[in-house]
Amino acid sequence: MPNKLVVLDPGHGGRDSGATGNGLLEKNITLDIAKRVAARLAAYNVNVRLTRDNDTYISLSARANFANHLGADYFLSIHINAGGGTGFESYIYNGPVSPETSRFRSIIHRNIMNFLDDYGVVNRGEKTANFAVLRETGMPAVLIENLFIDTAKDAALLKDPEFINGLSEAITGGIVWALNLTAKPTTPAPTPTPQPTPAPTGPPETVSSWDPQGEVAKLKEAGFIVDDHPADAPLTWGEFAAVMNRLINVLNIKNNS
Repeated sequence: MPNKLVVLDPGHGGRDSGATGNGLLEKNITLDIAKRVAARLAAYNVNVRLTRDNDTYISLSARANFANHLGADYFLSIHINAGGGTGFESYIYNGPVSPETSRFRSIIHRNIMNFLDDYGVVNRGEKTANFAVLRETGMPAVLIENLFIDTAKDAALLKDPEFINGLSEAITGGIVWALNLTAKPTTPAPTPTPQPTPAPTGPPETVSSWDPQGEVAKLKEAGFIVDDHPADAPLTWGEFAAVMNRLINVLNIKNNS
């Protein structure tokens, strides 16, 4: 079964800055969020396209046509609100829509609010409107308004990278939940190839045979012991001391000569 295709629509762009306030431009925030969501969705079995991936102006009809031409399965338009209010709200078309559109919107809305509740953000509800990108798209389409850019407390959150990151994660989670997406398998690290042991280049080493009784004979010949001793005979401390003292004497003689 082929992967589903989701089109993300960062609102505004280019000469259309969208809403402004508190030193922020809507077009910049929506693009930032859309790119973050797309990057997260790359870990799942889903295809993702953006109506714009830079600061470019694209008309509303062109955005809808883009999704229709691709045969997208879902469409999500990302916006920041304005007008002096506060909170989060979501929209679907106010005309006839499929049950899947309503289901898709409800899951997206719920997952985002699960995140926003921790910040005390007001839930402004699930709404309908005659927005062009909702009216002209031929697949389940949702538009989300993420806080108010011209309200100080909302703008403070929109300026917080941690908040934007969490909001992007919540949007991604809603899409994953709604589409029942599965994660791509992780690629295991390659197994190192064993290296062959190099063949020896020199002649094989020879191990001399050990002649215990011959070693005893050498000690007697050198004057370290007097009697013939069997090689396997036990050695007393006295005999050991005598051998060591004779060795010391020999070394002293050599050092003094």
